[in-house]
Amino acid sequence: PLKEWDKIQPFLYVGFDHENGSRILAEEFITRTGDKGEYAVFFGSKGYVSQMRGDTFIELISSNSSLKLSASYYVGFNRKKAENAALDLLSDNKEINFIYACSTDIALGITDALKKLDLSKKVMVNGWGGGSIELDLIRKKELTFTVMRINDDNGVAMADAIIMDINGDAGLIPKVFSGEMVLVTNETPPEKIKDLKKKAFRYSDKN
Repeated sequence: PLKEWDKIQPFLYVGFDHENGSRILAEEFITRTGDKGEYAVFFGSKGYVSQMRGDTFIELISSNSSLKLSASYYVGFNRKKAENAALDLLSDNKEINFIYACSTDIALGITDALKKLDLSKKVMVNGWGGGSIELDLIRKKELTFTVMRINDDNGVAMADAIIMDINGDAGLIPKVFSGEMVLVTNETPPEKIKDLKKKAFRYSDKN
């Protein structure tokens, strides 16, 4: 849109950077594997999100490590399809070090398969987004790590931009705002996770 719409731009672009999240996850997988081994990628549906999260991840891994991509599946952001794909993958290849998931539902399906095969401690899997379900799985050691969006950054950015515009400071508003993303692992202390959740949902959490 920045190119296609040229000078006819929206007031503000707000979101979280898929590429940045993929970079955080890629760096962690490279560190945890010692830059050795095999992996698989589970995409969602063909399209923008899979491209930005999945293709970017593969490119980052291939450019910065010697890890080998052994398989990839399109599972349509569907938990059951992800589970079946993981069962199929691991029946053929016992040497997989990790499976990269492009979404929460995909990660959940992979963890379902790993539990069935008793491979939860052998095969690593990531989350994507760091919502409550993912954080619970991390607490149970069923998910290795995730990239957590500081969710309410988006709403704050929009509110701040509107106030700046009302106050006559529209010229100071950036065209693009990307919210903060942080790595959360199954070694992150519970108190740290609690603090991150409080920050991420500081306005939207009604509890």
